Amino acid sequence: MLRVLIVDDEPIARAGLRTTLSAQPGVEVAGEAADGLSAVEAVERLRPDLVFLDVQMPGLDGFGVLHALAPEDRPAVVFVTAYEQYALRAFDAHAIDYLLKPFDEERLLAALARAATWLACRTGGAQVAALLSDVSATRGRDRFVVKHGGALRLVRAEEIEWVEARGNYVHLHTREGAFLLRETLSALEQALPAERFQRVHRSAIVALPAVAAVKRLPSGDHEITLRSGARAPLSRSFRSAFVARWGG
Repeated sequence: MLRVLIVDDEPIARAGLRTTLSAQPGVEVAGEAADGLSAVEAVERLRPDLVFLDVQMPGLDGFGVLHALAPEDRPAVVFVTAYEQYALRAFDAHAIDYLLKPFDEERLLAALARAATWLACRTGGAQVAALLSDVSATRGRDRFVVKHGGALRLVRAEEIEWVEARGNYVHLHTREGAFLLRETLSALEQALPAERFQRVHRSAIVALPAVAAVKRLPSGDHEITLRSGARAPLSRSFRSAFVARWGG
């Protein structure tokens, strides 16, 4: 039995997918989600084999959903989009399949068959990882999914004052507090909008608009003071690049 999750913010689109997919032998529609955060929760809870995933949704888009999932938790994905120009080069290179709205039943069933073949070969996970790498390189990421108080929430890039490495995790420091994200600092450095953020230490990235001052410590090291009063380290190897961009 192929367990399928449907993710789309349009009720009519979800209903159409559900009607066709649930009528197919060997297919179980395990659930639906109408937004990105609900989709992340549904994937973690239902463990579907395949997700029909809308690309553009309010709050958290389809790419954000996949980024929020641990690589081992990512199911096979067929993207659904109404925008022909929307990352189709990346889709062509890496996606299992994508459906361009409006699509007919024949095209949907063809995508289902192709996804089933990919699942049998167990190659989908590597393709999704490659897709996300390409998309991040061209678009950056402006929002991140974190767990806080037992629930999922979004942290937007403009909320982040600085990022602190914690092994294979990072702390996203905002005015509302620090949020733990399962990602390495190096990976996040590539993902964050380059025009806003700057690496300042092997364990820290700062948002340039949040910087208030830089001071030299008695030890000879330097320290960044943020507008909120928080402090971040500034190492010698990153100081010149930071000063050139910040400008004081």
